[in-house]
Amino acid sequence: MIDLLRNKGAMHKLQAELTSKFGENDIITESNISELPYLVACVKEALRLHSPTPFLIPRRALETCKIMDYTIPKNSKLFVNAWAIGHDSNTWEDALSFKLE
Repeated sequence: MIDLLRNKGAMHKLQAELTSKFGENDIITESNISELPYLVACVKEALRLHSPTPFLIPRRALETCKIMDYTIPKNSKLFVNAWAIGHDSNTWEDALSFKLE
């Protein structure tokens, strides 16, 4: 919600989507989510910026392998940093901004 409050344009666009599909007083259910692509984009962007868990479920290397310049020994426990992936400026243009488009 804070991202939408800070981004009035996105808030107004989301409100317009909701009122155009459902009107002012209709109840939105989980089955309606597929009809709301802008709402889905808002949720995904919020989860990218504010990951509920910083790390994904630990993994184990089944065999020794080399990734970039790192050698990962067999049976090593690996942690994937979801927060860093969501904030990587090599992947995301303006990685720290709430941008739905």
